[in-house]
Amino acid sequence: MSPRLLLAGFGSFPAAPLNPSAAVIATLARESWAPVGAQIDYLTLPVQWQGAAETILRQLQTSPADGVLVVGVAVEAETFRVETLGRNVASPERPDQDGRVWGSACVAETGQDVIAATAPCQAMASALETEGLPVALSEDAGDYLCNFTLYRLLHAKAAPRVGFLHVPQARECAETAAFELAQIRQAVCAAAAAFCAELSRPAA
Repeated sequence: MSPRLLLAGFGSFPAAPLNPSAAVIATLARESWAPVGAQIDYLTLPVQWQGAAETILRQLQTSPADGVLVVGVAVEAETFRVETLGRNVASPERPDQDGRVWGSACVAETGQDVIAATAPCQAMASALETEGLPVALSEDAGDYLCNFTLYRLLHAKAAPRVGFLHVPQARECAETAAFELAQIRQAVCAAAAAFCAELSRPAA
């Protein structure tokens, strides 16, 4: 059976009224893009402390996936970042798109400090390098919804493999950005294809 990957991006939020992750996900969904031999489900997530992870978990209840790859924007980034850790930290006073705050400095009161991403991080980074895109493995996804969602999914063991790709802002969304939306798409497709290729490998 072909592997199934859930590919999710975030909608708008105060720092990114136009979010390239949502734009790319929407385009790929319209095109029904998928790597050869794989199935892709698509989601656009609300930038909500109580909503982003829940949207994914609800989707997985009705359509289980072998892997989940979430894509978010790091507006000040100058490189693509494959996140290798979810950290049990959250910004307690930073509002989400609805103006709500989380109110706690951690994601889960009883959770461990860090959880390693279960996605094929090195394979994803290598795929972006092959595309000629600047990429780094990162151990810090921040303290906002990107890290929050990654940690929640890992903590809940939402799928056998869970990962996160941070992309820079795109010129089509902010004039001063260094990258074009086509490059964001290129990165997302490369990462997703590498992820699916790993899901297709027989278990050791």
